[in-house]
Amino acid sequence: MVNTEEQRLDIIKYCSLLLNGYLSHFKQTDNSAQGWMITKLKRLKERAENHDLPLPVPKEKLGSLLYIYTTGEIYAVYDYEKPILEQYNKETIEKIMDRLITLTEEGGLLTKKEYFPYIVRIIDALILLIEKSSYELENYREGFFKELEKLKKLIIEEKIEPPVGACMPDYPNYVEVEYLIRLYPEGKKLFSIVDNLIFNGRRPDSWLTPEDADRESQKLLDEVTQL
Repeated sequence: MVNTEEQRLDIIKYCSLLLNGYLSHFKQTDNSAQGWMITKLKRLKERAENHDLPLPVPKEKLGSLLYIYTTGEIYAVYDYEKPILEQYNKETIEKIMDRLITLTEEGGLLTKKEYFPYIVRIIDALILLIEKSSYELENYREGFFKELEKLKKLIIEEKIEPPVGACMPDYPNYVEVEYLIRLYPEGKKLFSIVDNLIFNGRRPDSWLTPEDADRESQKLLDEVTQL
């Protein structure tokens, strides 16, 4: 786990997006889920601004914030407040919260567009590894390859925004292959990197800069090429 200036600024950014967006229509009060979230996010943002937020943040410090989000109470509104909820895209709110959880609870680094070329390289390494190996992927191999190529295309065209979240229903072979490929150490390693980068929106801790990502992804591809 890392603790960088990038993470500190990202925490401030995503707290502000919620506070100045969806939550700006609610009062800061202990009598509503949204009011509680405002209090918790302001506190989180203030600590980040004051350089007083060690990462990862202990789960007990995030307890009510995580509870309100994961139980869906963040969207629990009175009838007269429903027009507020209709103004905002739930998927956008969820991406912001997922990124905050990655940053705070996990102490992770976010997947960003400047790292997209290196995601493509890791996918290429994973495909090459499977092609050169004797991995038993049952009847899912070709479908898995097609789904990886689809992900590559979306990344290259910047038509995807990690974290993607659920693999289903768009990537059924990916789901089936996951438990099979994790039986092989090298396959597990590359699959986990791809999975975290795309579906969880988290890049490896060692990818502190694009230069680091370039160097490390090329090293992984070279290792597979030399097998």
